[in-house]
Amino acid sequence: HISHTQTCVYMPSPPSPDASGSAFLDWASSAGVATSAAFLVEPTATEGFGAVAGERVGVGDILVTVPRASALAVFSLEEEMRQTTTSLAQSHALAYAACRVAAAPRGREPWVALWPVTPEGTWGVEGDSWRAFDGDAFRELRRLHEEGEAAARAAHEKLPPDISWERFKLGVSIVTSRAADLVVSGESQPVLLPVIDLCNHRRGGEHNCAIVFEDDAQTTLTSPRHARTPVYLT
Repeated sequence: HISHTQTCVYMPSPPSPDASGSAFLDWASSAGVATSAAFLVEPTATEGFGAVAGERVGVGDILVTVPRASALAVFSLEEEMRQTTTSLAQSHALAYAACRVAAAPRGREPWVALWPVTPEGTWGVEGDSWRAFDGDAFRELRRLHEEGEAAARAAHEKLPPDISWERFKLGVSIVTSRAADLVVSGESQPVLLPVIDLCNHRRGGEHNCAIVFEDDAQTTLTSPRHARTPVYLT
């Protein structure tokens, strides 16, 4: 289950020119993330940089295990940053944290290099570009986006002045498209999970893997697929 704090359409944004799948997996391993030999990170033909099954895997096979300590989440923020976010919704607080980490990765450089450098989904649609969308479904999509943007702008007004709206909008886009929900003390919170956040998405609930939360780790489980198939979550 992937948290969608806002309805999105898929429009991949290129990662940083410094992005490297192998360097990222090496970094993830050093951070305690365990990945199956069947799990690869590489550019896909149609969906940008993402997770790919390197070989056929079976139902229940574990592709990735992420220790909670490796996640980027509001509950793991430094005290000063956490105080800044106390009046924000969880998704906006995590977006602010993503802005800070992107500016000063502090050892997370290979992960941050794979984050998009321009907003994804509806966050990347502006002005006349909306004319490309027609029909009732897309009008509803725009209405939901405008509601989400109004809430994000209100949150942005509470942030330090060095966080521009464009930076915060990118942070919100990263959270919207990549965050998963983790239950902490009975409360659902969005978190960014290294490696798992590279799984692509499908509309309509279609997926070929799932996230299972344990006491100290998050694990993706898979269903059968052919080699070189993108790994995706609903």
